[in-house]
Amino acid sequence: MTVSRYILVCAGCLAVAAAAAQRPAEAIDFSGVYRPAGLAVQPCGSNEWLRRSFETDKFCLGSDEGFPFSDAGLAAWQEYSPIEDPVLRCIESFPRSAMRGRPLRITLGEEITEIAYWFSNQWQTREVHMNGSPAPADLEHTDFGYSTGRWTGDTLIVETTHTNGGPMFNDHKQSSPEARYTERYWVAPDGRNLLMDIAIDDPIYYTTPFLVNRQEWLSAPDRPLSETECTPSSIWAERDDDADE
Repeated sequence: MTVSRYILVCAGCLAVAAAAAQRPAEAIDFSGVYRPAGLAVQPCGSNEWLRRSFETDKFCLGSDEGFPFSDAGLAAWQEYSPIEDPVLRCIESFPRSAMRGRPLRITLGEEITEIAYWFSNQWQTREVHMNGSPAPADLEHTDFGYSTGRWTGDTLIVETTHTNGGPMFNDHKQSSPEARYTERYWVAPDGRNLLMDIAIDDPIYYTTPFLVNRQEWLSAPDRPLSETECTPSSIWAERDDDADE
């Protein structure tokens, strides 16, 4: 390929990426604050949109039904020690942060879209790069990873890589740092609430991609936010004290 042709091809790629980043006319601006309506957790939950109770939905607790574990993934789950759970240190990483029943805030933008979760008396914010630029080659893995976004019709598609991996559910089913997540967000038929699902493609811990969560969010612009701050477990406080000695 000649240099001039390469430049033209790259220019075409940028034009496509820019077009995908722009919110199409048919897409409603669903920027705002939402609260979860309940969970229909996949794959052990129902495939239908249901408003289920947080008190009765146990996040697939203890069941591996529908999880296409690899040998490594099954071992990671079975051998995981609950006291290593980052939640005990007040750390919630993606995708778990999106499935814990926290208030959600979305701010749509042309260059950056923000997706935030209210936790420990503050918004924990993910930045979604809407220009289609890939993650830098030397990018480190983080709790929220690196996200790019695009529009397909009236649906926002967000792809995330470079997470730290770790527990996705309360019963500590794992994802690896090599996982790729695909989220979809679109307005519910009522024109007010928001629908979301999250799929994972993890070649280390699972043999095939699958849907890990399906969620309805209720518009709640005026709902008061909790002022409770997370306190690290005494187990971790003791470990920190020992490390300082």
